[in-house]
Amino acid sequence: MSQENFPILAENSIRALVHKLEQAEGAEDLSVDLIDGVLHAEFEDGNQIIINSQSSARQLWLASPLGPAHFDYDAASGTWRDERSGEPLERALERVLSLKLGAPVSLG
Repeated sequence: MSQENFPILAENSIRALVHKLEQAEGAEDLSVDLIDGVLHAEFEDGNQIIINSQSSARQLWLASPLGPAHFDYDAASGTWRDERSGEPLERALERVLSLKLGAPVSLG
């Protein structure tokens, strides 16, 4: 992916995640906002999930109550994948949400 294409792909991906989080079954108590291209999701207890783009690294970065993770875009699968584990970003979000909310959450 070129440096020129990254901002568009990152912005579209983050916007899609906002929509999925707003529609996620089981995550009704999650407050979701998109501020200056940064996704903020807040739990009732004040803990947050933050997803933002890092242009210089061409990654999406996730900060959550379970710790940080960095995701690279995999063009072959069309997904953002954790640079260490290979876990897709959506699956990582589902895991964090499910653990934090105490019930399965699907971004379907």
